[in-house]
Amino acid sequence: MKKTLFAALLLLWSVTGFAQDETEGPNRFLQNHNLLSRSPNAGIGIKGGVNFASVHGSDKDKFGATSSHTSFHAGVFAQFGISNFFSLQPELLYTRKGYERQDSVFRLDYLEVPVLAVFNISRNLSVHLGPQVGVMMSVKEEDKEVDLEPYNSFDYGLAAGLEGSLMERFRVGTRYVHGLGDLRKQDDSGSNIDERIKNGVIQVYVGISF
Repeated sequence: MKKTLFAALLLLWSVTGFAQDETEGPNRFLQNHNLLSRSPNAGIGIKGGVNFASVHGSDKDKFGATSSHTSFHAGVFAQFGISNFFSLQPELLYTRKGYERQDSVFRLDYLEVPVLAVFNISRNLSVHLGPQVGVMMSVKEEDKEVDLEPYNSFDYGLAAGLEGSLMERFRVGTRYVHGLGDLRKQDDSGSNIDERIKNGVIQVYVGISF
């Protein structure tokens, strides 16, 4: 997981560096003036990408040996510019998390709402940080539907990441979402439990704003 995040950050840095080089030239002053004359962080858009999901927590060993599960997320966002440096970005995402255990894949589908503070550290690179909440929509073991009763349907956590912009409209980014809500409230036998196992996911995405 750490190698995946490092590779995604390296790719993002390279792409945004290329975008900055492309804007150098005799029109640079005019471009800077146009960017600063309005907030660069305003509009709506769509986004989607890859999830590298896993579970974490002090009781993770109760699941036995687990590994990450690669899946997807997609949705819409709106960005409200407060200043040239700061904006707020709520999103509505359909995202698939999960894990792999003993040759089985467990897929956890959520409808999530992140609300992120966006800080511009350059014209083409920004830091995203904020809370998110989610509602579990379905659980599958391989292709078999699993009863939702043992699971906590409500999830919450913190998200942090980096995003680069290309030609003002296109975005590429990476984010880590650290789940804080416990995954299950009952064990396999239906008994109530206090089990510290939570979701975690690295997201790599592209988007376009309008």
